[in-house]
Amino acid sequence: MSKQNDFPQEILELVDLVLSKRARIVVEHIRKHGFVTTEDLEKTYGYNHPPRAARDVREAGIPLETFRVRSADGRTIAAYRFGNLAEIRQDILEGRKAFSRTALASSSVEA
Repeated sequence: MSKQNDFPQEILELVDLVLSKRARIVVEHIRKHGFVTTEDLEKTYGYNHPPRAARDVREAGIPLETFRVRSADGRTIAAYRFGNLAEIRQDILEGRKAFSRTALASSSVEA
């Protein structure tokens, strides 16, 4: 899966909707190379906390699969690739939801 055409069209459509810089870098790297490692994110792109970049992608509604690979120095590190299409979260594609004060007040009364 090293070519862009190997990915399902649904994933590619979601990838085009990603606007945040950190998440965009992750999805574009995966499109180009098939996966991205924490080492790539740290050394190539300069992220001090690479799992946060993967979380940004997941928060955008794109499923990521985490698997283990060996780094250049022999350590076992995490790598990410696009996950199962059945795990696409349609409810979070619109972003975060703000709750009104009345909704918060009524939920605290019920609890």
